Parts: sequence; C-alpha cells; structure tokens
Amino acid sequence: MIKRTIPLRILLVDDEAYMRTFVSRVLQTSIDCTVVEARDGQEAVALSQSINPELIILDINMPRMDGVTALGLIRKAKPYTPILMLTSISEEAVVEECVNLGASYFILKDIRADQLTTELQQMLAQFFPDQVIPHEQSQAR
Repeated sequence: MIKRTIPLRILLVDDEAYMRTFVSRVLQTSIDCTVVEARDGQEAVALSQSINPELIILDINMPRMDGVTALGLIRKAKPYTPILMLTSISEEAVVEECVNLGASYFILKDIRADQLTTELQQMLAQFFPDQVIPHEQSQAR
C-alpha cells in the first residue's frame, strides 16, 4: 500500500452493507484512505459537501434518492471529483444518462470478487497514478 501524507478521502455510497464492507476493504488495502459510507443518494449529497471527498463511489439503485439523481446534484457542486458508478444496472439508457451527468468510471457489481478488486485497482491507478501500487504487488505483501 502506498502511504499518503493525508489519506485519500473516499465517499462510498451503496444501500447494501455487504457491498460497502467489501469495497471499503479493497480500497483500504490498495491505498492509504479514509472511507466514509452512505446508504443512499440523500446521504451522499449531504456528505459530499461536508467531508469534501477526493473520490466518490456511487451505486445507482438505492432507496430515497437513486444514484443517478445524486450524481447530477453532486457533479454540479464537485465538477472535478472522480465519481465511479458501481452498479448492477447495465441498461444502455441509464449508463448514457450517467455519462451525460459526468460519471467518471463504471464497474458492474455482478463480477467476481477478484475481478472487482482488479477493476478498483485500475480505477485508482487512473485517477491517482502516483499513489497506487499494482494489484499483484499489493497481494505479495
């Protein structure tokens, strides 16, 4: 894991507790980070303002406020923050709407755990290239 002077602030938004736990563990073994969790879009919008995250990971299908609506609201306030859509939805119209609203990256949930780990590593390397070690090296430690 690469240590940072200040841990990367990540907002992880998903209504499923097991998914938040799993993704948080993968992130914390990949990069020095602080993960703040939210259960729905309303919490995501509020927390995105109060914690000022450097990365947001957002599910699409959630109660109270869905991820598409939250994405639109968050993107207006945070035009440069990378927002990863982590979802089980692969409908072309929904994906296109997210792209139009400013989604930075997509990962489908219905992939194997090792593939999800690899995808998250690739996303971190893309947005934080000087701060991430390759997945193979992180497993060796």
